[in-house]
Amino acid sequence: MLPTQGILRYYPLEGEAKNIGWLILECDRDLSLYYCHFLQKRWGIRLQHHRLGSHITVVRGEVVRHLLRWEAYPHQTIHFDYSNEIKTNGRYWWLNVYSPCLVSIRQELGLTVKPEYDLHVTIGVWVEANSTC
Repeated sequence: MLPTQGILRYYPLEGEAKNIGWLILECDRDLSLYYCHFLQKRWGIRLQHHRLGSHITVVRGEVVRHLLRWEAYPHQTIHFDYSNEIKTNGRYWWLNVYSPCLVSIRQELGLTVKPEYDLHVTIGVWVEANSTC
């Protein structure tokens, strides 16, 4: 596991009756660019950089039960560890992440400890041969 950090960004859906929002940890863009470059040089795989850049999705449009804790850590720097083993489902490419702090934030919001998809840094998306990072 390799250490690094990111900055929390809240994306609440204002006026959303079901009280859902998004919370991401924005990571250094160079993290995903490095792994995109590696995939292209090593295997000729070209990925499109995700529209949110290098990031970890902490809350993915889930119903937040403890609203008073929403935006409790605006622009907070959070440390995390990531694996350099690249994972894919054929379309999305990512690195697994370990972060007790992000798990704790999920708990504070009244969410399950484990999100639908394990915590990970999104590297990019394969769309077609002519797309790039």
